[in-house]
Amino acid sequence: MQHAITQSLETAYAHHIQRLMIIGNFSLLVGLEPKALHHWYLGIYIDAFEWVELPNTIGMSQRADGGLIASKPYVSSGAYINRMSDYCRSCFYDHKQKLGELACPFNSLYWDFFARHMNVMRQNNRLIMVYRQLEKMQGSQIESIRSQASYIKAHIENI
Repeated sequence: MQHAITQSLETAYAHHIQRLMIIGNFSLLVGLEPKALHHWYLGIYIDAFEWVELPNTIGMSQRADGGLIASKPYVSSGAYINRMSDYCRSCFYDHKQKLGELACPFNSLYWDFFARHMNVMRQNNRLIMVYRQLEKMQGSQIESIRSQASYIKAHIENI
């Protein structure tokens, strides 16, 4: 997050992975206001035009259109970020851990997101595997994950 946001502020540019998978993903997982993110993108990126940014941010990145543009939310855990980028190499957090002080914040936020939205998203055929994995987690494990996600959201400035 620090690298993607710093680069955005310094150069008025970020590539697709940074905008969607890092900043957008984190924003959706923690529940930031989608319109505020859209306006931030418009104000920060030199190549941001409303006709592109609006559907990409509100629809694809933040799913604030109720799923009209994207058939599933574009969120990911640390494992996917590790596969698709090199951000995890020098990160303080461990992309493999879900819980604990060194656990990647994206992991608990990811599982908490799907637990919070289970009633609406469980019916989505593209999310069957996610909900199967969530069901395999023990009650205490999912409660610990949700507790860690709540802590991250409450202390976002220190993460």
